[in-house]
Amino acid sequence: MASIYTKRHSGVAIYCGSAPCVFSDLEEARSLFKSAPVYGANYTASMIPEIEHVWSQHDDQAQKIKDDAGRQIYVHTRFCMSMGRGDLWKLKHCREAYDAVDYIWPDLEWVSGSSGVAGAYWLRHGMGYDHVIICGAPLDIECLEYSKEYPGYRKGKGKPCTKKQNMQEWLKVLKRNVGPRTEGIYSMSGATQRILGGPDGIR
Repeated sequence: MASIYTKRHSGVAIYCGSAPCVFSDLEEARSLFKSAPVYGANYTASMIPEIEHVWSQHDDQAQKIKDDAGRQIYVHTRFCMSMGRGDLWKLKHCREAYDAVDYIWPDLEWVSGSSGVAGAYWLRHGMGYDHVIICGAPLDIECLEYSKEYPGYRKGKGKPCTKKQNMQEWLKVLKRNVGPRTEGIYSMSGATQRILGGPDGIR
C-alpha cells in the first residue's frame, strides 16, 4: 500500500528513460559518476537490472511494471490520476493501483510531461539529490521509438514509440519549467541536453 517516502538523499543520481540511446548514455554517465545510484522511468527496471526504484505517472500500471521487472522494485508516483486532483486518501476508484504503488508524492503534483524528464524532478525536488543526470531521454523529434530492450519489443508487440505531437508537447513542458525546477538537472544527449546542459559542470 502506498506510503510517503521520508528519506532524503544527496549527491548525484542517474535517471534512465527508454530511448534507444539509454545504454550508451548510461555507460558514459557511469564512467563519470561511478558511485551514483541508478533510477528509472516506468518499465526501465526491466531493461536495467540495478534499478530498484522507478517513477511513473501511470499509477494504474504499477503492478504491471513490477511484474515485468520480475524482482522487487518500488514504484513512486505523484497521485492517482483517475481521481484527478482530489484527496489522496480517498482513492475509492483506484484501490488496486493504490495498493500496487509503493510511494506517493503529494508535493509533486505539478510534475508533468515526459516520464523521461518528470522523474528527474522527483529525484531532485522529492528525493533531494543535488544533481540528476538524465540518460536515454533525448526528446528528439527524429527519435520516436523506444529501446529494443523495452518490454513491448521483447514481447513481440510491435515497435513501441511515441507520437511526434506528444514529443513536441513534452518539449514545450520542459522549456516552460526551465529555471529553479530544472536547476541541478542535466542530460547526456539530445534536445534535453541542449536545453538543460550536460554534466560538465559537476564532473
